[in-house]
Amino acid sequence: MNRSKTSNRADNFRIKDHIQMRYIRLKTSFFALVLITGFGLLSCDILDVDNPNSLIEEDLNNPAAAPAIANGAEATLSRGLGNLLAPYSTVTDELTWIGTRDAWLALNQGETYDPLNEFVDGAYASINEARWTADNAILRIEAFRDAGSLQNITPLVRSYLYGAIVYLTIADSFDNFVISDRQDAGHPIGRENLLVLIDTAIEYTESGLELASTGSDWETRLLAVRARALYSRALWNNLKPQLNTQNPLVESADAVSAAEEALAAIGSANDWRYQIEVTSETPSNNLAFQVNERLELRIDDTYVQPTSDNTRVESVTLEDPIDQIPAPFLVREIEEFTGASEYADYTIVSARELHLIIAEDAGARQDEVAFSEAINNLRSLDGLTGYSGQITERELLEHSRQVNLFLQGRRLADLYRFEKTSPRWSSSRMNPGIFFPITNSEITSNPNVNFGD
Repeated sequence: MNRSKTSNRADNFRIKDHIQMRYIRLKTSFFALVLITGFGLLSCDILDVDNPNSLIEEDLNNPAAAPAIANGAEATLSRGLGNLLAPYSTVTDELTWIGTRDAWLALNQGETYDPLNEFVDGAYASINEARWTADNAILRIEAFRDAGSLQNITPLVRSYLYGAIVYLTIADSFDNFVISDRQDAGHPIGRENLLVLIDTAIEYTESGLELASTGSDWETRLLAVRARALYSRALWNNLKPQLNTQNPLVESADAVSAAEEALAAIGSANDWRYQIEVTSETPSNNLAFQVNERLELRIDDTYVQPTSDNTRVESVTLEDPIDQIPAPFLVREIEEFTGASEYADYTIVSARELHLIIAEDAGARQDEVAFSEAINNLRSLDGLTGYSGQITERELLEHSRQVNLFLQGRRLADLYRFEKTSPRWSSSRMNPGIFFPITNSEITSNPNVNFGD
């Protein structure tokens, strides 16, 4: 696949005349936060004006700050993912509400469209911060490169990757969004125009691939995220601006080609995944915190048998439809997630997802041989019996996506397009095809946004 840029970067940031975005200067306090995160500075006395760890905006103009700037982009992305995946997964059948906060209950009953929901509002602000931080990291480190002062290209490669992930995440989770700068308020993109966010993600992966070392981990990650983005671009046509349930399967030669290229780098038999690590030294995972620590949420009965006090997982009950045993990958994932306290890692993309992209395309084309090959490449990772027509392709594909993409921010789109529901949804609150809106914090601070945009 051609890795050349598909459009001029300035045109891309204008987002085809729907967004006119001017990069902005970071607030001094936020610059300090980014560098403190990046360099891992020890805490200091905030009253000591002579402290050598005091940071000012000009520090970010030093090319030596490039790794720290990229680290800051990763940190805000990590925090944004946890804050967004918590409400997103609660809407689906992956989680259920067991706590005390009514805003979680509303989400659990299928309500995605309320701009006043406090958890969606927090997620909107957090993921938008991550978006801005990645964009600004790219702008700054590109300037170092263009000036010939960038000592190592990896921080720029990383920033392109983080930017791609955050733009893709926004497009997969929201029905509308605003990209503003600190001084000039932006306008809503519009549900019908969100595709340009995915195009930005794709361009970022292409830009990163131009610079990444051949055979490096960063190249492999970019290849895989590009495949995911191309798949998401094709899936978008089944979801927005109007939900299409008549032909829900995604057929995309571009996504398949990208997935195959990524798998060639990974190795088809390798159970590879790209994760953003979460530790006590990084922002914690709010999704994991709500499930494992606060006990506001737990994994839903669709997947597990809960403990007698209804707060944790007793056992995994969702079975493989062919071997009729608890799905092995799901068992491992749930054990890993629940055992990680608030420090569960985020899976961004995996070899499993790449196999699913190829299998779905084959199913859409009614190519039984190609479907069986792709789905069996996936099943072999768990030592499961190969598929040979025991159930319909559609049934197996839906199950395989449900299991192998668990808690990765993919489930709501599948519920909508496959006409499935969560057992927790209420007819008075559910609205199939609707994702999250522009939320209250943006509405009340931006004169260009109205309630309901």
